[in-house]
Amino acid sequence: MPSKLKIGGVNEVYLWSEYLKGDENSFKHIYELYSSPLLRYGFKFTQDEDLIAEAVQDLFVKLWKNRKTIGETPSVKNYLYKSFRRVLIEKLQFSARTIAFPITDEIIQFNFELGHDHVLIRKERLSQLQASLEKALSQMSDKQREVIYLKYYEDMSYEEIAEMMDITTKGAYKLLYRALDSLRENLGGFTMLLLILVFQKLKMPW
Repeated sequence: MPSKLKIGGVNEVYLWSEYLKGDENSFKHIYELYSSPLLRYGFKFTQDEDLIAEAVQDLFVKLWKNRKTIGETPSVKNYLYKSFRRVLIEKLQFSARTIAFPITDEIIQFNFELGHDHVLIRKERLSQLQASLEKALSQMSDKQREVIYLKYYEDMSYEEIAEMMDITTKGAYKLLYRALDSLRENLGGFTMLLLILVFQKLKMPW
């Protein structure tokens, strides 16, 4: 087994197959590859560190217990992110019920901040663009912010986004289009080409 494993590579599919056979080392590698990214993803929904960590642990406990009934997957990342999202939202909903404040999937919050990378444009230009983007993002719906995050920061395909968010592929296209259209309306003189380049290159400082 190669010593260096990359998320999204062929090795993770092999690890998944071995984990399904009951190989503990492969399962451990999967956990090591994805526990931190899932934690970061969880912070986009809530700042409750304990709840996020509990959701990650619950997910992997369930994966191990149910390995005999879980099938192969062409995308380990997509499978884990979708499963984690479901576990986390269930925990958020349960937490809300305990304080008599119902939460549904439609009103689950999703937030993220932009990074500070000066590779593409001058510092002052980036600062101006970032301020405009932050304002524009705040005026979008949580699902619009999430689809932008999944597309441009997690590099997911429309099909993967659709599966993640339990919508159709066509729905994923429409959701992203509306999100970008909302940004366009609130960005003044900034072009959408520049915006897409920024989303693709200005990675957040995890």
